[in-house]
Amino acid sequence: MRLLASRATVFIVGLAIMAYGIVLIVQARFGAAPWDVMHLGIVQLSGLSFGRVRQIVGLAVITVACLMLRQWPTVGLIANMLLVGEFCNWLVALHLVPVATDIPRRIALFTAGLFVWGFGTGVYIQSKLGAGPRDLLMLAIHHRTGWPIRWVRTILEIAAVTAGICLSGPFSIGTIAFSFCIGHTTELGMKVAQRLLRSLTEPD
Repeated sequence: MRLLASRATVFIVGLAIMAYGIVLIVQARFGAAPWDVMHLGIVQLSGLSFGRVRQIVGLAVITVACLMLRQWPTVGLIANMLLVGEFCNWLVALHLVPVATDIPRRIALFTAGLFVWGFGTGVYIQSKLGAGPRDLLMLAIHHRTGWPIRWVRTILEIAAVTAGICLSGPFSIGTIAFSFCIGHTTELGMKVAQRLLRSLTEPD
């Protein structure tokens, strides 16, 4: 029970940190992450909140992935989809993320977002309580087609960006920078979370 409680805490904290990084990058206005280019394009067309659009798209992705894998979604997967969207909405509604207008501060905001997002992703992954909807879709396509993970992920990212551009989402240099950098900050987050979990679960 202590291990489960520790993992659940790390999972929720990781999702909250990741959501903060997501909103930081959106507020920097240098171009969103690949999937968020599409999410923000839908926001402009629908008038729905950013977090709600992330949840709706996440639900659609989960449905497709679970049908492909012929399995029911896990509690962790549903929690991931719901909580990240809610955290994003709360952060925006409560004005907990700074707004920058000049270029140097926007660059600082974007850079901070890269590290915070990657760190939060690494933290929640390390809890081992469930991947996110888009990761599940990647694994489902890999399972059904046999294509290498790296190519499946690349195809999905390109498809999301292309759809986002068609919807007038914010594609820019930041989108490219995110794609190159997020893996490194995620790895850092996983290492830190691993040490944290070990300290929480080791016998006194």
